[in-house]
Amino acid sequence: MKQRNFNFLPDYEQAKALLQQLAEQSAPDPARLVDRPLMLYGAGNLGRMAKNYFDRINIDVVAVIDRGAENYQDDSFWEGVPVLHPDEISIEQKQQVLLAICIANICYSTVESELSKNGWHDIAHFYDISEAYRDRHPLSNGWFCAQLSRNDCVEIDRVIQCWHDDLSRAHHLQFIVWRHLRQDWLFSDAPMTIDNRYLIPEVKSVLNKHEHFVDMGAHFGDAAWALLTAVDFKFSSLSVFEPDNINRANLQNRFVKLVESNKKKIHVDHRALGEKAAIQAFFDGAGYASQLSNLGNETVNVIPFDSLGMQVSFIKLHLEGAELAALQGARHTLIEQRPIVVTTSYHNQLGLAKMAIWIMDTLRDYRFFYRLHSGCGTGAVIYAIPEERYSK
Repeated sequence: MKQRNFNFLPDYEQAKALLQQLAEQSAPDPARLVDRPLMLYGAGNLGRMAKNYFDRINIDVVAVIDRGAENYQDDSFWEGVPVLHPDEISIEQKQQVLLAICIANICYSTVESELSKNGWHDIAHFYDISEAYRDRHPLSNGWFCAQLSRNDCVEIDRVIQCWHDDLSRAHHLQFIVWRHLRQDWLFSDAPMTIDNRYLIPEVKSVLNKHEHFVDMGAHFGDAAWALLTAVDFKFSSLSVFEPDNINRANLQNRFVKLVESNKKKIHVDHRALGEKAAIQAFFDGAGYASQLSNLGNETVNVIPFDSLGMQVSFIKLHLEGAELAALQGARHTLIEQRPIVVTTSYHNQLGLAKMAIWIMDTLRDYRFFYRLHSGCGTGAVIYAIPEERYSK
């Protein structure tokens, strides 16, 4: 695993030159089958997601390795799976297992290098393993772009020229190089920020107490709760969309503690959002990874947001790859009401440029930002803020 360090933030011309360098390189497909006993490295949120994932596709996890192993000894989630400190694993064991890295908030090359020095022999990121089983589970966070075509480069060039700041260009390049070469490029003054997803300072500074929030893909309601907290629970309305039954039950419990006057301003919708009305297969019970997919055993109603005639001033989307379709189904609303838009853009190759191009072409007189909120090509969010928000 390679790492490159740059002591600058790239302006447009520098970003364009670096993009050309990327286009001239290639890397082997990183997808990795589990062909030996599997251990996970990291017992946090991503480790839990990985355990659920492997349970779903019938692959055993023999142990979880975590430097804070003592914090998980009474955690019922890990019942039946040993949670061990790295020092408890012998050199012989380290050479016999496949270690799946389940950490995304630290530079991957740093983690991999340290583990290799400590004797671990066979290391892969969990998302590279999940790529080998896309026929059994729709999780797509590990997608790989083997070649950057001429058209890809033209589109990416157009996008990096339109970002509002050099930090956006740095983060976009970091995202592309991971997807294309599985390398870490680190720019000075461009760290990933893991604690402010959807609420970067450029967004937070223009929020007000009259927001009509819409959360598409609400999961357990963490993002919705963060939005309400950012405006001190002074808001006009909040509409959340979550088709997964388990996720929806959890997010509804999240709002129980609110005062009655605020509860009345919250609407929870069980439907999925897309470009057109349809009934589609849905892969449920997968937590963060629940999504529209032909691998799903359930079906859900899909509706275009425009059909609701809903008032909105802020839209957040996290739809496991269906974000662009949902935006296209909200096109009229976006143009007429000009909300702030924050959307994840890392679940498929639309995130290289096509999604950003559609947003930039559709939303006129907006400022566009791009931020990475986790590593390994994930946590990428596009932010679109109307210019009039700043004038107010």
